Amino acid sequence: MFRGGNLLPMPDLPQSNLDKTLDRLSKIAGTLLPLVVALVGGLYTYEKDKNDARTQQREERRDLQQVQYGNLTALIPLLTSQDPSSRALGMEIFTSEAKKREAPLDLVPAIKRLGAEHPENASQAAAAVEAANGQTTARRRGNP
Repeated sequence: MFRGGNLLPMPDLPQSNLDKTLDRLSKIAGTLLPLVVALVGGLYTYEKDKNDARTQQREERRDLQQVQYGNLTALIPLLTSQDPSSRALGMEIFTSEAKKREAPLDLVPAIKRLGAEHPENASQAAAAVEAANGQTTARRRGNP
């Protein structure tokens, strides 16, 4: 309304129950919305971190298997050689790899047999088997 060129304030109209309810709900939503967003974000982050950890463990296992396979293919020619020094070298390399937890444990029975069949390599075979047992024990304890 205008009176003499001035704008007069409108008289306050009484609020209906619906308006009061909507006003309360708006205030509640304004408070709860950030909490819900934070909760959903936290849950997403937790699940993503778990999934990332599982993926990393799978990749580490795959990488270890690839290293062990590479070691296996490198050791077989040495361990099957007729030359005692080559067999000894193969067992020494196996021992070194077992200490790093990277030895291919599938070779343990063959190394035991080589130690029994070739007395000149028995000490290297025993050391290799002992190192393999250490690798197995570490794996059971959860140390890679």
